[in-house]
Amino acid sequence: MGLIPTFTLTQPQEIIVAVIAIAYALVAVVVQRKLSNAKRLREIQAQISKTTKEMNQMVKAKAPEAEIMAKQKEMMPLLGESMRSSMKPMFVILPMFLIMYYVLIPRLPLGADATSKSIQSFFFIVVFVVGIITALIMMVYDKQQTKKAELQLEKKEPVASDK
Repeated sequence: MGLIPTFTLTQPQEIIVAVIAIAYALVAVVVQRKLSNAKRLREIQAQISKTTKEMNQMVKAKAPEAEIMAKQKEMMPLLGESMRSSMKPMFVILPMFLIMYYVLIPRLPLGADATSKSIQSFFFIVVFVVGIITALIMMVYDKQQTKKAELQLEKKEPVASDK
């Protein structure tokens, strides 16, 4: 068996499975964005980045360990909130995938020459590739938005300290 799997699907069958897989991947992205507050996650990421930079400066300046620990304790609730918010969509997306993979896809009426395993394999590969592509696109977008949030946070900081 080679590195590239061979499928017993015909072109129309591959198109049907690919459309279903792409639709699932896009729905998963939408569900993830709706269930996790992307704007809040960017704010948290910006705050974590800012706090990390401050901690690094404190370490370089040989600040007392108690101050560094206090700064780290300040960051821990943000990390917890970020993780909870990131995990919440998985409670919807993972069951959707399992239902698609084990229930819907094997029961598609694609003809006698299409085996359940070849359909499932092709579905998984398409979902994986589309998922990676959309994750990279969303990562770039979120990185840009996080930079904007960091800049806004920096602009607000001097104003707050002047009062």
